[in-house]
Amino acid sequence: MQRPEVVPTDALCSVFEVRAEQAGMRLDRWLTAELTRLTRSRAKEIVANFAFTPAGVPLAASHRVRTGEIVAVYRPRWEEPAAPRNVTVLYADAHVVAVDKPAGLPVHPTARFHANTLTSVLGEIYPGERVVLAHRIDRETSGIVLAARTREAERRLKADFAGRRVSKTYHALVHGRVEADEQIVDAPMALEGGEVGVKMAVRPVSRGGLPSRTRVVVLERFDGFTLVAAHPETGRQHQIRVHMAHVGHPLVGDKLYAHGDDMFLACLAAPPDDARLALLLLPRQALHAAALDLVHPATGAPLEVRSPLPDDMLGFCAAHR
Repeated sequence: MQRPEVVPTDALCSVFEVRAEQAGMRLDRWLTAELTRLTRSRAKEIVANFAFTPAGVPLAASHRVRTGEIVAVYRPRWEEPAAPRNVTVLYADAHVVAVDKPAGLPVHPTARFHANTLTSVLGEIYPGERVVLAHRIDRETSGIVLAARTREAERRLKADFAGRRVSKTYHALVHGRVEADEQIVDAPMALEGGEVGVKMAVRPVSRGGLPSRTRVVVLERFDGFTLVAAHPETGRQHQIRVHMAHVGHPLVGDKLYAHGDDMFLACLAAPPDDARLALLLLPRQALHAAALDLVHPATGAPLEVRSPLPDDMLGFCAAHR
């Protein structure tokens, strides 16, 4: 990256790559999706002063981003919140690395996090090496994240994720008793467009919804709750959370889709207090990336990665079993 002369020498640099589904978005709107918890006005301010191409050329808020485009965002240093950094390496070779991410650790820089991110932790585990995440999961979601250690592995892994050639399994704790042992939730989705900019909603294709399918298998039933395995056949934002809420079984601890905008916005402003925790039951959404099955990008051999259910979800199961 070519640091522009107008940028302070102690500014932090966050580097982002535009995904295919984001192509055509205005830069300021795209930035609010990348730097979560960022208002549109703050995004415009950052773009006006701190968004550049890798060569150091400033970008305008009205710039339309392109698939694969790299954007460098420079921001003054700030005091960021604490986050768990106990990342476990589940599998590693010269081409790929799979890690177990704890709930609460963002994968990429956000409006509040920079050093306390998975990309930063990977930089510490592999100093001086270019390690690039092949996909992403939400900050509150725990489990497997796959990264590439070579450019060819990066290209192939990203192509396989985009082409839906990677099988993903999530474990989720949901409200209520899911009666069907197995079901397909086929419900197109789109951005809702309300006050919470990242919120998705079920919407027919005729109204802009994108095809979205999730296979759901019951693993265990408890008194008032169910542990399910969710296999997303498409890769929409918040897909499992939206689909489970759509069929009447929102995720335990899901501030947005189980409890609504007011709960979500209140928890954005401050950590949930005791009253809100009593409603949430868990301080984070009970979603865990449990398994990835794919073809190794260098050898072509099958690669299976597994992550056990984390302690907070195990404890919840034990308490309600």
